[in-house]
Amino acid sequence: MAKHSKKKPAYARPSFWVTSVVLIALFSAGAWAWRAFYCRTYRLDHLLVSINGEARKVLPGERLTLHPRDRVKILDIATNIPLNAGVRLAAVGLDAGALRYDEMPLSDLLTCRDLFNRYRFRVYVKYRNAELGHMDWEVQPYREDWLEKAARLINPDERTALLERALRVMPGDGEIRRVLLADYQARKMWKRAAALLESMVRKRRDRRTLDRLLSVYAAMGNRNGMISSLRRILKIAPGDSESRRRLAELLEKKGDLKAAIREYEMLLKSARKAGGRPKGTISGLCEHIGYLYTKTGNDEKAISYYLRAVKQAPSDANLYYNLSYLYEKRHQREKADDFLAKALRLRREDMQGRLELAERRMAAGRLKAAEQYLKQVLRRDPRSREALILMARLREKQGRKKDLRKVYEKVLSLEPGNETVAYNLAGLLYEAGDLTGSLKYFRRYLKRHPDDGSVHDILFDIYKKTGDEKNALREARTLMRLKPEEMGPYRYVFNYWNGRGGYDRLIPVLLKGIKAGPGGTELREYLVLAYVKTGKEIPAMEQMKEILKKKPKDVDLLLSLARLLEKHGRINEALARYKQVIDLSPDNEEAQEGYLRLRLKGVQEHGAR
Repeated sequence: MAKHSKKKPAYARPSFWVTSVVLIALFSAGAWAWRAFYCRTYRLDHLLVSINGEARKVLPGERLTLHPRDRVKILDIATNIPLNAGVRLAAVGLDAGALRYDEMPLSDLLTCRDLFNRYRFRVYVKYRNAELGHMDWEVQPYREDWLEKAARLINPDERTALLERALRVMPGDGEIRRVLLADYQARKMWKRAAALLESMVRKRRDRRTLDRLLSVYAAMGNRNGMISSLRRILKIAPGDSESRRRLAELLEKKGDLKAAIREYEMLLKSARKAGGRPKGTISGLCEHIGYLYTKTGNDEKAISYYLRAVKQAPSDANLYYNLSYLYEKRHQREKADDFLAKALRLRREDMQGRLELAERRMAAGRLKAAEQYLKQVLRRDPRSREALILMARLREKQGRKKDLRKVYEKVLSLEPGNETVAYNLAGLLYEAGDLTGSLKYFRRYLKRHPDDGSVHDILFDIYKKTGDEKNALREARTLMRLKPEEMGPYRYVFNYWNGRGGYDRLIPVLLKGIKAGPGGTELREYLVLAYVKTGKEIPAMEQMKEILKKKPKDVDLLLSLARLLEKHGRINEALARYKQVIDLSPDNEEAQEGYLRLRLKGVQEHGAR
């Protein structure tokens, strides 16, 4: 049997170059590992994030916008740390580290949060406790989410509140703003709509937004808001005549007439540049500006604008009326009348204007011109009370009393109860000597004015002149009641009863008259006669004494009193009165005889005793 030799297998020795390469590689790896673990310059290059299956590289400091339903996974954290040993993710309020291992919707990490809020998370990449970098993740719903949810809400208050919240979350989203604004307008929440549009205008002033703001303020009836909007529109579009006109009208309604005038004057300038199109624009603006200046009290400016308007529209009667009024206000009556006359030539149907002008012409002494206008009115309306009254005044100024009576009679035929005209007509007839005719109208007047003393005076005179003693006596008594201080009625009553011997009726009337005090001693003299005629001599003597207090040198009265005193045996008093007569009239034989007689009688009586 053969024996096999046991030899060790022969291995091929590596070559020098191979050994060298291996050694170099080992050295390099060791050096790299040493630098990696002991070097202090760690660096974050980026995060590789999968969003709904699509990889996206996110650099440090970059903002990443996400939706709550986005499925997210962190695929890689690119750093210069070997194998990312000791590298981790940290974020306040978000478990970002969980996304390194599983892809999941962000909503799973926000289970305790309202998904319709906006969240901002700062995701830090840290090596141990050192921060390598960070990214900002912003999680919020899309515009469509808000709008879709709002569309599903039935309760309008909840829908509005959701849209308002959406705008707070996404303040720069124009579509949400548009939908919210439409919601405000549909619900007529004008104040909120105005506030929203104002915020839009502050950010960007554009014509479309200002137009919408104007319409909202108009719906609110907010005049100040409309004025503000129109002014802003005109800054953008100063040539917008319609907006300027609207602004002027609003300022006028507000009462800011000076500001309104400025806007209308700018409109007038634009209209002149446009050649007055549309037709009549210039005259209309001039007229309105003139009207506003009238309201501000600047009549001079108002006149200048009305005159401009007249040049543009010479057939516009209103302009002449306005000019007439303004010149009348400035006491330039001639010009005022001329413009009113021009207006009346254009307005043939204006009877009131003719009456006014007739009155002005009358006041200026132009009676013929006034008569022409009044005749025009009366031809059109013979029953015009105002025209008839003015015609009466005109006839009075002309002194045509016969025509004046006819006018008054016409007025009374239309207005039987017109007491003033009745009185005037009665007066005219009285002056003309038609006493019977005037009596009728005076009586009509007295039915409403029974205590008018002046009319009773006239009636008293008429009755006396016509011989109607009974009515004259009645009027005398009325006048003694109304005018007790006048003497005429007492004289008539005295003469009336004196002629009829009615002294008993006369005495109380005279006593009442004496108490009222008219006529000095005349009524007492009448009363003395009445007393004497009725045999009441003692009261007659008392009245004589009262008369003598005022007429102490009346010889006849003294003699009469002396006789009565002697008759009634009052010797001493009679002697005294006879003595007064002798002193006043030494040649008066009756007084001498009476005095002597009473003296002798007195001596005889003394001797007998």
